Amino acid sequence: MSTPGARAGLETFDDLNIQYENAYRDNDFKVACVRKAISLVVPDCRVLDVGCGTGVPVSQMLAEAGLEVVGFDISPKMIEFASTRVRGSFSVSDMLEYQPQGRFAAVFIIFAQLQLSYADFHAAAYKFARTLLPGGIIAIGQMPADKYVKNRSDYDETGTFVEDYDAPFMGEPIPTFMFSAQGQRDFLTSMGLEVVSETIDMFQPNNPKCVPEEQQYIIAKRTSDAPLEPPKPLPK
Repeated sequence: MSTPGARAGLETFDDLNIQYENAYRDNDFKVACVRKAISLVVPDCRVLDVGCGTGVPVSQMLAEAGLEVVGFDISPKMIEFASTRVRGSFSVSDMLEYQPQGRFAAVFIIFAQLQLSYADFHAAAYKFARTLLPGGIIAIGQMPADKYVKNRSDYDETGTFVEDYDAPFMGEPIPTFMFSAQGQRDFLTSMGLEVVSETIDMFQPNNPKCVPEEQQYIIAKRTSDAPLEPPKPLPK
């Protein structure tokens, strides 16, 4: 079931579409994360790009590596761009309504969760992680809250995340969901996944309105076909 948080990206990203791509596509840290992920999966396997946007650069890199790309985004305009420029299967949906078909060797959630609530992201991430094949990976990109949120009272009671916190995006503050850097690690490992790669770096988007952003990229692996646990902390 969709929620206002899950639908919030529609207005934001439908308006920005190619402007967002131009600002964020030449991100060496994102590209390095995707390249690392590609090196961890076998050719021709199915991969899922959650919140794929215009398809550039993530879906494009995956398709060019010979992977079978399935992607979705809440923005019809972005899906139009992705469908016409990237080899893959793309559809319009939000993270909660989308129902993945079959299993995947990799799932990518690269800055697709910005305007969700924690409860929404918890449900979506658990749903997608359970589609991973044994040895499959999940790659997540976010702005870690540590850089932006100094007041501990703004975090949940476990100190793991913040919700609806005004953070800079394309020159404007938007209500943002962010894990702390450790909170993101703990969220993934609490499911039974193993973190195999992580970087935290500063990125300057290619737009004069944008300020430098601290970004965290994590790749975690499903090491067996044992059932995954619901990630912690559990939503209230």
